[in-house]
Amino acid sequence: MTTGSLRTRLLVAGGLGLVLVSALATWWLGAMFERSARTAMDERLGNDLIAVLALAESDANGQLHWRDTLADERYRRVFSGDYWQVLDAQGRPLGQSRSLWDDALAAPTALHPGPAQAFDATGPLKQSLRVLAQQVTLPRAAAPVIVMVATDRSQLDAQVASFRQRTALALAVLIALWFAVLVTQVHYGLRPLAELGRIAGQVRNGENVRFPQQGLVKEVAPLAGQLNALLDHHQRMVVRARRSAEDLAHALKTPLTVLITEAEGDGSDWRQTLRSETARMQASIDRYLAAGLGADSQQRTPVAPVVSALCGLMQRVHAARGLRFTCDSEDAAVFAGAREDLEEMLGNLLDNAGKWAAQAVRVDVARDSKQLRITVADDGPGLPPAQLERVLERGVRLDERSSGSGLGLSIVADIAESYGGTLVLANDTPGLQATVTLPAGGAATG
Repeated sequence: MTTGSLRTRLLVAGGLGLVLVSALATWWLGAMFERSARTAMDERLGNDLIAVLALAESDANGQLHWRDTLADERYRRVFSGDYWQVLDAQGRPLGQSRSLWDDALAAPTALHPGPAQAFDATGPLKQSLRVLAQQVTLPRAAAPVIVMVATDRSQLDAQVASFRQRTALALAVLIALWFAVLVTQVHYGLRPLAELGRIAGQVRNGENVRFPQQGLVKEVAPLAGQLNALLDHHQRMVVRARRSAEDLAHALKTPLTVLITEAEGDGSDWRQTLRSETARMQASIDRYLAAGLGADSQQRTPVAPVVSALCGLMQRVHAARGLRFTCDSEDAAVFAGAREDLEEMLGNLLDNAGKWAAQAVRVDVARDSKQLRITVADDGPGLPPAQLERVLERGVRLDERSSGSGLGLSIVADIAESYGGTLVLANDTPGLQATVTLPAGGAATG
């Protein structure tokens, strides 16, 4: 286990929780036991207080007399720890047990008529006593008297201390057992993550191409699904970059051939050739490098402004032919990607549609909770059915495609695929309809 591992964090947190709960349990159980023992002691003292009152009587003059003494040996043995005493209202002794000998219990400072009151006090030989006192008025008595019974509480304190020690020891054993269970639980609970790590190693080494979701617990299976989505995204980026590099290499062949031919010729107009071909090469480099950039799914791009701006631009570009560009986009439609990628895709689709349209081009944008569907339709001649399948095939060179396919369709398909989307071509009545499906985003970030 490493210091910063999840296993260590779980075990440390669980161990501290066990210790804290056990400490609170020890204190609470000890307090409950002490309270129960004290209650039992007070009940016994209450019974002895009644027994003392049963021995007392008042004569016709209101004087207190004792018919007998308590037969309990505890109150006969000197300084036994069990005592009783009766005081008048001024605190003067009227009678007491033999166990007090010539000593006396301290009178309570504040005692009112009513139920007996229990309190702690110090008795003979500095004993810790539990005292129960009650102010009563006997029949024919001239004044109330205070009856007190007491017992040594050291035994109770020893029992409580012993109970706390045994409880602490028992809970310490339970902590050890609980911690062993916790270690087993953490180890068993983290096994799916360890399995995921093992599969990740296989994916990195090429043994697996995806994370299998079957056999994983339901809490980890979604993570495997997200990792698979990330692998798919990475694969799309690799394919997109490779295609862009291949297209760039192919696009540079012709200008390079022209420059080589010019260099081997008489060089009568080499400056004009150099300027035109280098400009062509620069445009190809800019175009295909931009197409080869990775998809940025973190950005959010409102669709309506992009569609409106591109429709206006294409309206001006094709103004000589009198084409009509109609755009219908929901204001709430948002593309989960970069604005540059959306502009590249729509720009190519609109330019291709404008080249082959007879009179009009229409753009429609529809969305649901997860997807955008952008359709660009023209009223041109469309494509032969065989070309609909071939025009977007992987490996078909740009200059090998039919004249009506549009040079930018491959770039549109690559960018859409890098976002997990698709480009579908279909003949309309009349014309060609290109539908690109893209991930929909929430609120736009810029």
